Amino acid sequence: MTSEATETQRNRRARQPSTTRLLGPPLVVFAVHWLVIQAAATAAMRFGVANTTSPPYGQMPPPMTGLAHWIVEPLRQWDGLWYTLISETGYVGGTQSAKAAFWPLYPWLMDAGARLTGWPPETIGYLIANIAFAVALVLLYRLVRLDFSDRIARRTLWALALFPTAFFFQAVYTESLFLVLAVAALLSARIGRWWLAGVFGALAALTRSYGVLLGLPFAVLLWQSYGWNLRRWFPNAIAAALPLLGPALFGWRLQQVQGSWRAFVDVQGQWNRYQAMPWETLRCAMDSCFALGGEPDGAAWAWVGAAITHPAAIATPAWRIAAANSDTLELLLTVVFLILAVVGLRMLPAWQSAYVIPGLVIPLFSPSQVHALMSMPRFALPLFPLFIVLAMLLRPRPLALAALIGSSILLALLTFQFAQWYWVS
Repeated sequence: MTSEATETQRNRRARQPSTTRLLGPPLVVFAVHWLVIQAAATAAMRFGVANTTSPPYGQMPPPMTGLAHWIVEPLRQWDGLWYTLISETGYVGGTQSAKAAFWPLYPWLMDAGARLTGWPPETIGYLIANIAFAVALVLLYRLVRLDFSDRIARRTLWALALFPTAFFFQAVYTESLFLVLAVAALLSARIGRWWLAGVFGALAALTRSYGVLLGLPFAVLLWQSYGWNLRRWFPNAIAAALPLLGPALFGWRLQQVQGSWRAFVDVQGQWNRYQAMPWETLRCAMDSCFALGGEPDGAAWAWVGAAITHPAAIATPAWRIAAANSDTLELLLTVVFLILAVVGLRMLPAWQSAYVIPGLVIPLFSPSQVHALMSMPRFALPLFPLFIVLAMLLRPRPLALAALIGSSILLALLTFQFAQWYWVS
């Protein structure tokens, strides 16, 4: 081998990032994310004043024991107990049909892990969520670097991990599992590994209903690769269609145990979901009313003023209940997400916008009678391109630092709220 060839190989290796450079930044971000949330959750468990609980079918499970009592229990609230129930009892019909609203991969993994280890399903769910989020950050770092600078990739991770509602990535919820599967699917498609992308896409579609719409960014990537020559799309187009297996498998299972393959659709009424046009949903959230045509409740915004004029009020149960009953958080974050998505049309690759926009628009057609924009601050978390746009808009270092500090404080406060059974998102 000539000295020139040796020098060329040396230069090529120098340009390739080392494993440490690829793993280091995501794992540092994960460590900070975990510490902020866990500290707030454990403090809430130790010092907080809990609100009235709302477990599945009114049956609160017993307190957890040992270390899990302080680490896992404050992060298993709300939907976490539903996933635990499903992992233990499955999707039986009758009065249990409300469980059809929760997609199966996560509780199936919780059940499998509990059987293998003998640990409580909540502990398995907590471990799955945290491991999945750590892996998701590693994969997301690589994916963002394909289209943007290393600096933007790093800031994207920080924006996502310290977002005010990012505690759902650590809780016994599906956000982390769906994020890692969606990112793995899109990364695989982006580098041309289509069958791997299809498998990850199918698993994502078994985790959350939105996974089936991974077919949209898949289609954009196929079009960018092969244009309008549809013959060249195959066989990759078959792999890109694999997310359709998610609802098909779930429907097949529900047909077996509940007698209806479409139970995951019909069950939405039990969860106070109804149909409306997006602008009506936003109007209802603005008015803080409970149904279309209802009377506005201006008092729903009063808690914001109370927090500004009397900051100590934040520690009182009355203030925290008022905050939980308001649509303010959902409305403000939904507006922010929509603005980021519109800005992203000019700043993001087309396939990323194809992934984001349906995830924001579709929920606006099915508001909740309890909170019009219920769960929007959670549904948008796996829409990672929004955080790429945020990272690009916060390029000045002082602005980015101030935003991260403020967001981290809100993250800790909302984690404390969530851990004590006060509704968040």
